[in-house]
Amino acid sequence: MEDNAFAAFSFSAPAPPTSWNRTEKTVKVEVDAGVKQSGRLSPLGINRDRSVSQTDKRRKLTAKVERFDAAATVGRLPCLVKTEPKLEIEDSDQAISGNIVKVESSSKAVKARQSRSKADNSTKECAPENWEQIVQGIRSMRMGKDAPVDLFGTHQLFDIEADKGTQQFQALVAAMISSQTRDAVTGAAMQRLRAMPGGLNVAHIASDDVEIDALAEILKPVGFYRQKAKFMKSIAQSLAAPPHNGAVPNSLEELMKLPGVGPKVALLVLWVAFGMGEEGLIVDTNVRRVCSRLGWVPADATPELTRRTLESWMPRSMWADTSFLFVGFGQQVCKPLAPKCEGCKVSQLCPSAFKQSPKRQTRKPK
Repeated sequence: MEDNAFAAFSFSAPAPPTSWNRTEKTVKVEVDAGVKQSGRLSPLGINRDRSVSQTDKRRKLTAKVERFDAAATVGRLPCLVKTEPKLEIEDSDQAISGNIVKVESSSKAVKARQSRSKADNSTKECAPENWEQIVQGIRSMRMGKDAPVDLFGTHQLFDIEADKGTQQFQALVAAMISSQTRDAVTGAAMQRLRAMPGGLNVAHIASDDVEIDALAEILKPVGFYRQKAKFMKSIAQSLAAPPHNGAVPNSLEELMKLPGVGPKVALLVLWVAFGMGEEGLIVDTNVRRVCSRLGWVPADATPELTRRTLESWMPRSMWADTSFLFVGFGQQVCKPLAPKCEGCKVSQLCPSAFKQSPKRQTRKPK
């Protein structure tokens, strides 16, 4: 395909991290002004082109650092995850002149910088023990590429004969309706949508010829099919109008403005429709479950927390393949109710191996 969009998918990935009992540390860096210099950026990244009045505002840059308790992670390194810094402005009677803010060279500020530096380094080291070996083992079990996601995933559901814009819209629809729905059901629904008179394209779905109730009947039995039919109609109408003018946006921010499109769907669209697999790691219920059983995230971690945790240490180039690998692995081996631990090549490295009930016990008739 042109422009690397809809490229064939290959396996070349690694895997996820740690997170447990958290304690918080707060680091404060005091930034004072008081030097006459020009043409330079301040430590806050602000170019001060004009002189500032006599009364300055003392600025405190507060960075919260969440530390994961090493005692709660078996054989793994503690992981530091920093939240966004917050700028607090307080009144001060210190006078400044010039156009640059200077960081106070006190021992307190130095210690704060050292603390931040340690946090940055630790983030790189927080990958779980043996994660590379685990990913290689999962990759070897996925060589057959015969999981439901391989056969009915979003990358398989658009019309390869259609123009690129239509392909991208169909990928968006497939990603949106796949949520809370088995891949085979999504695949069948996409076949029915593409077979509609007028086709599955922005102009047709946005037109008055297509009613929401008709879309709902076509989508059934997709999970939440009535709500997704409304989303489809709204998405098409939004895309048909300016500023999109019929085109699917290729940015995470713009995609998430569309009805029914969250981070997972948006990242999936960027990967499949635009070949942008490094925008974020796609985490569905399978990926979250596998990472939880491996001890890389807490048992109650949300998909979003799982994604942020994995992205904090995993090489960006491996995000897309890792998602694809782990989804299929969760569908075929690491199943929700009856994981196949006996045939799993990484069971010796999994702290949850053989701890799940193999089958639901059926009650014998009296």
